Amino acid sequence: MARILVMGSESGAGATTVAVGLASVVAATGQSVRVERLGGDERATEDAEVFGELEVGSGSGDSLAVEQVGDGDGVLILEGPVGADASALASELGARLVFVRLAGSELEAPSGAIVIETHSWHAVVGALPEDRALAAPRVAELIAASGAEVLTRSEAGERAVCDHLVVGAISHDPADDYFSRFARKAVVTRNGRVDLALAAMLTGTECLILSGGGEPSPYVLDRAAANRETTLLMTSGTTVETVRDIEGCFGTSPFSGESKVARAGELMTAALDSETLISLIS
Repeated sequence: MARILVMGSESGAGATTVAVGLASVVAATGQSVRVERLGGDERATEDAEVFGELEVGSGSGDSLAVEQVGDGDGVLILEGPVGADASALASELGARLVFVRLAGSELEAPSGAIVIETHSWHAVVGALPEDRALAAPRVAELIAASGAEVLTRSEAGERAVCDHLVVGAISHDPADDYFSRFARKAVVTRNGRVDLALAAMLTGTECLILSGGGEPSPYVLDRAAANRETTLLMTSGTTVETVRDIEGCFGTSPFSGESKVARAGELMTAALDSETLISLIS
């Protein structure tokens, strides 16, 4: 079994994204792939759960110690804990080392490591660019950031990913035309604007946030409960305050969601040349 160890230079560097992207690329070659997370930092448990739900690679879903890794067929991709000695861990595991760091970072990569830079301005070999899909937060992060009350949940619930943050209404266009421009979105609109709330849900909104507190319209509650496509939230702050509270979630949320998995695979295909890929999986 070929082993690949993915190590991030720091928390938030994008090691989980790279590990998932690698899994997608390897699976596309026809080889079986397993993705596991080594324990040892605060993100280990949540990352392991993400790996356990991947369709492109079978993972245990648990954070593992080195002695629990085991063996098997195909390719094993491991994400190591932030702060560990990357070279020593790769040597212990008998793995090729992929070192992930932020574009422009002055941190030196370990000798012999394949370097992937994230948050790059361009999609080139050895780099993953800034990307809206990868930066998108889950509904769970929006709830935590805004302190919102959950009125109804969609089928996807708090795991749903929101690529866009849309405020209703800031356009002279009819509301449904305006909202339909944005896929996978979170919409913030003042409670009481029933027309905007209904239009937002009509156009496939993952999360609708009613600002300003008060009692929500029964029409809005009934529509949200009936379509099960939109999680409906209520905040006590104004629309401006609510947007201010949640906008920082974009670009800082942990990796999760099938839309991010697919996009990570696409970007890693461009970031790895064929010679490097062969060296990793041989």
